[in-house]
Amino acid sequence: FVARNMSTTRHLRPTVTVFSSISDVAESLSSACADIPLHVIVDDALGGYGGTVEIDPKRLSAETMTSLREAQILITEPAAIASLLKHDASALENLKWCQSTYAGVDPLFRAGLELPLSFQLTRFAGCFGPPIAEWTLARIIEHERGFAATASDQQETKWAGSRERVLSYRYLSRMTLSILGCGDIGTCIAAAAKAFGMKTVGYTRTPRDKGEKERVGAVDEYTSDVTYALQAGDFVVSVLPSTPETIGLLSGEALAIASKCKGGKCPVFLNVGRGDVIDEASIIQALDNDCISAAILDVFEVEPLPVDSPLWSHSKVTISPHVSGLTQASDVPKVFLSNYERYVEGESLHYAVDW
Repeated sequence: FVARNMSTTRHLRPTVTVFSSISDVAESLSSACADIPLHVIVDDALGGYGGTVEIDPKRLSAETMTSLREAQILITEPAAIASLLKHDASALENLKWCQSTYAGVDPLFRAGLELPLSFQLTRFAGCFGPPIAEWTLARIIEHERGFAATASDQQETKWAGSRERVLSYRYLSRMTLSILGCGDIGTCIAAAAKAFGMKTVGYTRTPRDKGEKERVGAVDEYTSDVTYALQAGDFVVSVLPSTPETIGLLSGEALAIASKCKGGKCPVFLNVGRGDVIDEASIIQALDNDCISAAILDVFEVEPLPVDSPLWSHSKVTISPHVSGLTQASDVPKVFLSNYERYVEGESLHYAVDW
């Protein structure tokens, strides 16, 4: 356990406690605004990598638990809060505001905690659009151009050995990308796709009015009909969050409508949103029944993906360990500092979770 103050100039500004598996968060905050007093907790019971948080609350030191109980402003991961409160409901008894380091806060809703919680929670928003868009377009191009096949050919010293896979690609400019979920991340993906000349269809649960459509020019066509979105795309990417309305939305026979015999294009399915939008069995069924031609997955129902999951060995599945959009320590000040000033002034906070 290590706790240290990162600033000696307090000026009555409230102390921010940092308890995060993401390295250098405190250093980035201190560099961006040296007059914010920081209290940094480092405990071996909290760790992680990429989109995976590992915490064993039973191993947290007494000093860590004391610091967490005293914290009024906290920066941490939602999974850490969920585990901590399940272990000890009073662990954050003085907390007023928690800044999540992740965009999604679903671990708190899945933990069986009594909601609403007693403190404000703000999401880490506004930073993940560009990196997730980069990942999505890179995966689309990788798939269409057969990069994995050429890598295999190189290992086997074969010139165009995977001839059919390497030579039979389509131009992105002749294809449509359907985006399920058109918030900040979805519209960034649309803009990246438009740069390659793709047509973009955006699925939203509620219809967009004319003004919204004009402001977000990267989406060519909006629809609130998920069937239409699934049938329109050569590639379909889900950016949907985990909510009661989206959990299991694509499970069961939902993807059958995307098959060519039902009027779809048998698209490539990508998931960069939340894994519980579709269960594992439904992905495999959709692949085996030619409803979708491939699945490129960065998120899963259970993470890390269990070693006995059949997804690992399926020939049409590409697995990525929840790394399409990672929180960079340097991004934290951009999101946190404006809300910190609003908190000090007693104003409402941006990106607040509605319990």
